Amino acid sequence: MNPTTLRQLAPFLGRERTIGEAALDGGERPNTVLKRVQRFLAAGLLEVVGETPRRGRAIKRYRTVADLFFVPFEATAAESLEASLAERDAFWERQLRRNVVRARIEALGTWGTRIYRDERGRLQVQTAVTPEADATTLDAGAPAVLSSWRDSVTLDFEDAKALQREMYELLLRYEQKEGAQRYVVRLALAPVLDR
Repeated sequence: MNPTTLRQLAPFLGRERTIGEAALDGGERPNTVLKRVQRFLAAGLLEVVGETPRRGRAIKRYRTVADLFFVPFEATAAESLEASLAERDAFWERQLRRNVVRARIEALGTWGTRIYRDERGRLQVQTAVTPEADATTLDAGAPAVLSSWRDSVTLDFEDAKALQREMYELLLRYEQKEGAQRYVVRLALAPVLDR
């Protein structure tokens, strides 16, 4: 269930890969991937599904022992479902936060926080570059980063379901593209059930 381990196993899930192909997929050295493959073989997660003869050792092709794994929550070491989700999300949260901060600092320099009431009387806490200016990365030349929370969006159930579907469809649409830069993306939506 560890995100790093899942990423390392991913090249072999539902498809055959050689050590070299998996190393290329992950941008890693073949020897590093080989060590992991040996660990996955010993754990029963991978199997050799073919060999291509050549001078010296044959080139082995590996694949996960199943195309789908289901890990019941009860089989994890987490104390609760919430703790399990927190543990899973923590890896990606750190990656997202680290890269948002790095991109913002490289583009705009020093940052701070502005705390004030807007014209409607609502409390606003916003990242800023000066006391007078909010920071924005929406400008054309700024990096493509976004980290934004809203806890005061009020919707009827039908509108919340429409937003949920639109967010998911948007993610799927952009996930199909094959651009030059890898991004971590997080979309989330939940009713605020406790105040």
